[in-house]
Amino acid sequence: MKINFINGKLIVRFTLNFILHQILLFLFASLPAVFYIVVLKQPMEPFIVNLTTGIIITAYLLYCLFYGYYIARPMADILVKIRKLSSGEYLISVNKKRFRSPSNRLYREVYANLESLSVTLQENERKRKEFEQLRQEWAAGVTHDLKTPLSYISGYTDMLLSEEHEWSADEKKEFLKLIRDKSTHMEELINDLGIAFRMDQAYGIEYSSQRIELVELIRRVVAETANMPSVKDNTFEILGEEESLYVMGDAGLLKRAFSNLLVNAVVHNPAGTEITIQVYSNTHIEMQITDNGKGMDEQSISHLFDRYYRGTTTDVPTGGTGLGMAIAKQVVTAHQGTIDIKSKIGHGTSVTIRLPAYRNK
Repeated sequence: MKINFINGKLIVRFTLNFILHQILLFLFASLPAVFYIVVLKQPMEPFIVNLTTGIIITAYLLYCLFYGYYIARPMADILVKIRKLSSGEYLISVNKKRFRSPSNRLYREVYANLESLSVTLQENERKRKEFEQLRQEWAAGVTHDLKTPLSYISGYTDMLLSEEHEWSADEKKEFLKLIRDKSTHMEELINDLGIAFRMDQAYGIEYSSQRIELVELIRRVVAETANMPSVKDNTFEILGEEESLYVMGDAGLLKRAFSNLLVNAVVHNPAGTEITIQVYSNTHIEMQITDNGKGMDEQSISHLFDRYYRGTTTDVPTGGTGLGMAIAKQVVTAHQGTIDIKSKIGHGTSVTIRLPAYRNK
């Protein structure tokens, strides 16, 4: 066991307490002999000597019983509390008056740690229930999100295969385009689920590392996002350094992370939102995505990167898995980067990503 300040205090207190009780034991056991020799001043009569010896032994045994009770009684109480915690029954904080008993005061760090453990277990249980509720809601949402494009695919496929109507070439092309778009959407949802399951593994996200020109990658992601049907007249602007900036990592995963961040800025804001992407190099390469949209409250910010959390700042369905922002953070973290967010209701949102820069040596 590693000795720290708290443990050291407990050891010192037990040692001093033991010494004190040994002194009290010596005095308690010696009183009959002192009384016999000093007060009675009796000669060495066998009866008196035997009586005094019997009293000394009895006093010694009684004090040993007292000391055993003094040390063991709080341990019985501690074992009861541990048993309650193991069965899921949390402790109720009690006023410090419980330490009026000297034996309880001897174990006050143990009691304090038991109460701290109880509070921690209660908080973990609360978070577990909240997480479970989010996951159930998420599962229902994802089921719906997968059924919606699947119904399009199934419906338009049946229409194409139907012999009751002859479709024109343009109509067939339009149906096939819708089927392709819905298939792509389903593929993105499944990819999110795949990354999420990989996040559950002990080894986290594994990726192939290669040199990536970050500005060009960001331009491609912005172009793809701007061409999405749900963009709703949003405007995109890329600012920053013209020179090439390089990072080491997986282009596919980084593209997915940046896409999730940009799509989040689109679907949670009204039409006409201005989205600015600024890239610059300092000790790290920094990418800042800023919008002038609705913004978020503190609760949404605190849960934004939680898995299964689906934003509630808009009334329109997101069509996402609730994993996008969690995946973005996980990908950035796997690349030894950081991601921070600042937002205020009515004043938009700003997301800052920092990644280690790759420099030729």
